[in-house]
Amino acid sequence: MKNFAKTVSRFLLCERLSDWAKLGLRVFIGFMMLTHGIAKIEQFDTLKSTFPATMGMSSELSLILIILVEVGCSSLVLLGFMTRLAVLPLMFSMIIAAFFTFSPISLSTAELPMLYLGIYTFILLAGPGRYSADAFFVKTFHLETSSESMEEV
Repeated sequence: MKNFAKTVSRFLLCERLSDWAKLGLRVFIGFMMLTHGIAKIEQFDTLKSTFPATMGMSSELSLILIILVEVGCSSLVLLGFMTRLAVLPLMFSMIIAAFFTFSPISLSTAELPMLYLGIYTFILLAGPGRYSADAFFVKTFHLETSSESMEEV
């Protein structure tokens, strides 16, 4: 029984699993948001006149910017390249989508953007993990010399 408890505690406290979890979350959320952006590209002609105009921009400009964010930044998150910088525009777009796009604000309209916002906030705070392009470049080009700094990536 003591060995079982020791094995379970090792499993639960294993740091390597957290890096795999970060990878899984980045890939999952990257693909999920990428599908939204690709759908907007496919329906661009229809959406350019009906897309919500926000922050004083036209519908077409808002659509172009959100496509750039959803496709470009989610691709960076998926790869783990410039991850913490890439989630910032995604977080901003989710705040706009949740609180400034539809009125009145309700749980049904704000729920999905808030879920994305929560995940992006986690990625911003936790970082991309060891299995990312960021970590690869840090290791390859010796941008950091201490092993402790790699754990922060």
